Amino acid sequence: MAKNYYDILGVSKTASADEIKRAYRKLASEHHPDMGGSSDRFKELNEAYQVLSDSGKRSQYDQYGQTFDQAQRQGGFSGNPFGGFEGNFNNAGFGFEDILSSMFGGEDTQARNRGIDLEMPLRISFKESMFGVEKEIAIEKKNPCAKCNGSGAEPGTKINTCPKCHGQGQIKTQRRTIFGTMATSTACDRCEGTGKVPEKPCAECKGIGLKRGRKTIKVSIPAGIDDGQRIRVRGEGEQGYRGSAVGDLYIQIEVQESKDFVRKGFDLYKEETISFPQAALGMTLETETIDGSVKIKIPAGTQSGKVFRISDIGVPHLNRSGRGDMYVTVRVHTPEKLSKKQKDLLKQLEDIE
Repeated sequence: MAKNYYDILGVSKTASADEIKRAYRKLASEHHPDMGGSSDRFKELNEAYQVLSDSGKRSQYDQYGQTFDQAQRQGGFSGNPFGGFEGNFNNAGFGFEDILSSMFGGEDTQARNRGIDLEMPLRISFKESMFGVEKEIAIEKKNPCAKCNGSGAEPGTKINTCPKCHGQGQIKTQRRTIFGTMATSTACDRCEGTGKVPEKPCAECKGIGLKRGRKTIKVSIPAGIDDGQRIRVRGEGEQGYRGSAVGDLYIQIEVQESKDFVRKGFDLYKEETISFPQAALGMTLETETIDGSVKIKIPAGTQSGKVFRISDIGVPHLNRSGRGDMYVTVRVHTPEKLSKKQKDLLKQLEDIE
């Protein structure tokens, strides 16, 4: 059965190494057999992380398909869920002891308590991408409980130091493992790693400090933004546990195509069609830009494919002053059907030449 490692870890194909690491550590903690999780699910998570945390294996996996067996034939991954862990986790930015701590009960309390980053697409028009726009968007997420303001304590009651961990947020233990005696730190189950406990838990959120709900926010889209770019809205991700750090919201911009213009960097391109007499005799061409119509002087004898440049009327530079240019390509139209009079005139021109 085909395996999609991105789906297993719950991340997108464009996820960064940090996003993959956070997703793995969160899921590995939840599904570890010592915590009542499924050993098969835990091995599956380890297998996915071994591949996606290694840039070489990840590239190979992206290239050769969505099955572990395909990637294995190309690169030779180990089926052992513990194989290669030290190298993989060191590359991911934390050491072997850190992951052993995580596997045997330890947790990074700060990472655990931080709210989750959210991502959503936002489709805007071509004109909105040119000049910027303010959009109102609604997102479903975990927000601070309105009753306790995210503290987890019933209003009017105190928040005390956790008596179990004495405010440390962690419980340190020693375990005998196949690697020897390991000292680990686990998040305190009494205070959930915060070091604080409410004297009386909030009746609305049951002491968690969070409530899932819909929130409407205003987002400013800057002028000059391009299709596929992301906007980071700090502090608009999900709220962390009991008022701890809030995640961020990433907005993936999708720009509708224009029927008149083609964008390349900060320059715009378009085509205009003129007749043979206009090309031969010259004319003044009126063409539309994103700012309105402008006039271009077409000199006599203009050839089809001639490009005219209009400076400083292209795409606004993103987050700085100045604009790109616009390029107009002139196409000379050759008529397919001619009247007798037109044929006679062209014949006379041919005779003269």
